[in-house]
Amino acid sequence: MKKFVPIIALSLLIVGACSKKESPVEQREKTERTIHKVVDRGEQISNSRAAKAYESMPDNAPIESSMPHGVTGKSTLASEIAHLVPIFTKNVKKSPVDSITGTWEFDETTGEWNHISGEPSDGIVLLWNYKDSTGTSHRVKAEFLSLGWYNDSLLTRTNMNLYVDDEKVAYFNYELSLDNDGIPVGVSMDGAIVGEVEFSLSIQAAEGHNLNETNFYGTVHVSFSDVSGVSYALDMTVNEDGSSSFRFTYRENDESWEVYWAMSAPDENGAQSVSGYIKDNGTKVASIEGTINNGDFSGVYVVYNDGTRVSVSEYLAGVDVGPDSGF
Repeated sequence: MKKFVPIIALSLLIVGACSKKESPVEQREKTERTIHKVVDRGEQISNSRAAKAYESMPDNAPIESSMPHGVTGKSTLASEIAHLVPIFTKNVKKSPVDSITGTWEFDETTGEWNHISGEPSDGIVLLWNYKDSTGTSHRVKAEFLSLGWYNDSLLTRTNMNLYVDDEKVAYFNYELSLDNDGIPVGVSMDGAIVGEVEFSLSIQAAEGHNLNETNFYGTVHVSFSDVSGVSYALDMTVNEDGSSSFRFTYRENDESWEVYWAMSAPDENGAQSVSGYIKDNGTKVASIEGTINNGDFSGVYVVYNDGTRVSVSEYLAGVDVGPDSGF
């Protein structure tokens, strides 16, 4: 999880600086602690046994690649959203359903997947080995059950269970929605990395659009809840005219922070006006206002209730919000 959708990164950066009872120095220190805590948690999830095992799946596995990263691979925004859930970023091979049900095992010598059993007849099981960072070898099993298909080739529904050395380490439920022409227009998932985090994700294209388009227009919802008592949720809307909005909520035990941000459509010079607010435990403690000029956030400010104005660019120091950062 080394890259973030910049608007999420921005919310993480400013959400920790919203307490009206703290001095600017204390606010900034709180911001840094919030950033490090969330980023460190993301790295822990990315380095979990579940994520590492799934990422180790050999190429050309015999199952359709209709996970979010595969279905929406042309959309930069959707790809970045998928990176927030590391277990969903693996692409696998498209194949007709009648040729891939049963159990498959990867042969490291030949580099091929071998069909070793016709069971389960209504599911797919993949078996392979991988070595962790210490060089220890592990046995991985991925079960894709309760399969649904469109035209016997596009996976529209599955329940996946992931095992490492016979221990269940992750699961998710996945469903793809299609338009009348069989084009993906929405995807939803929920599941867990066992002992780490529970999550849900939904991406829905706006009316008249689909998930295969180069630019994404529609709504995104992402939520996480981990075992330490921290949860966060993002709701984002991207409109065809280039305007967008998001709401980010972060909760830790009895404390909550909320950031709302709306951007207008770009004018002829590429400038977008910004408005929004920050709430601490339901109380508004700051406004967000200003203008973004062609990706430059220096003209956007967090304005606290005591009148203190802090440029968002100060919070974004060292964070990639350029054209390659995914938003």
